[in-house]
Formats: sequence, C-alpha cells, structure tokens
Amino acid sequence: MSSKKIFIDSSALYAFVDRADPNHTQSGKIIEQLSLQNMHLYTSIQSITDTYTALDRQLGGTLSLEFLQATIESTMEILYPQKADLVSAYKLVKLNKNKQVPLKEALNAVLMQKKSIGLVLTFRYWQNLLGSASYLTKF
Repeated sequence: MSSKKIFIDSSALYAFVDRADPNHTQSGKIIEQLSLQNMHLYTSIQSITDTYTALDRQLGGTLSLEFLQATIESTMEILYPQKADLVSAYKLVKLNKNKQVPLKEALNAVLMQKKSIGLVLTFRYWQNLLGSASYLTKF
C-alpha cells in the first residue's frame, strides 16, 4: 500500500542531521512520527550521496561519516537506479524541458513510481512529474 511508504529526499535528510538547519526540528519530529507509525522509509543513492557531500563540505568529515553509518544501519531502503530508470528519467526531463526539471528529481520520481511510493518528505519544491507524489512537510 503506497500510503505506508514515503520517500525522504536529501533536503529532509540534511535537515535531520544539521542542528543549525531551519528545518531541523520539523524534520526530526516528522521522521520520528513516521517511524512510530511503521511507515516504510525510502531514499535513493543520489539523495544519500548529495547529503553526505553537503555534510562533508559544510560540517566536516566526522559528521558525514556518522550520517553514512547511521543510514547503512537504518531500516530505510535505499533505491538504486538501473539503466532503464535512467532512460525513463531522461524522457521525463526531455518532455519537461520548459520546466527545467533536474535529472536527480526525475530519476527519484521514476524510482518512486517503480516502488508505488506516493509521499515525499522534502523541504524543496518538486515538479509533479508523475502526478502521484504528495508533499509531507507537516505531520
């Protein structure tokens, strides 16, 4: 059931870790509530890589490594794109070139559709590429 699944993007992952981020408290509360409600959490390797890189650049190697270790040890499922997913994302970007859709967003949308994930926790605007994602920034 897609209502028990949620995709966590890099903005929410970063906010969850960085105490100085303006969305830190909100991110922590939402993720805690999702866990209490037995939601199945998903993210992508792109979101993990982006979060790790941002943490490493802005807060240092120790915190970025702790983030990576915690992610590996968590129950959150990490989605990895296949070539067919990249092809689908390319088609989305090409079809929406007037919207300037980032490849990462298109690829994450394809991965979400593949897993029937209808919710995304994000603190950034996402294009509604596949018409199925609902934003979750308040719980």
